[in-house]
Amino acid sequence: MIMKLSDLTSHDAIVAERRQADPEYAAEADRLVLADAVSRAVVRYRAERDLTQTAFGTMLGWKQPHVARLERADVAPSIETLQRLARAGVIEVHIEQQRTYVRELATT
Repeated sequence: MIMKLSDLTSHDAIVAERRQADPEYAAEADRLVLADAVSRAVVRYRAERDLTQTAFGTMLGWKQPHVARLERADVAPSIETLQRLARAGVIEVHIEQQRTYVRELATT
């Protein structure tokens, strides 16, 4: 059976359902929300500029494995990492009492 792309459940919908059903999953997702936002911004930035992880890392003074870890989003990025990404024009970060916001600056 062939399914249309429009018939598939979106990633966001699956995550929302799982958050509702599993408190441990929700807690872990909340813990990694910053890592996920940074990961998406880095992936989009690289894709829009056709950069490899190695080329992107070189641009920021990192080795390729650092970029890979950032894109995996399984660990929250350090303040130094956020600062480098902000200085490079990849993201803008706002830290507030209740929440941290990451805005992607990379758009074509």
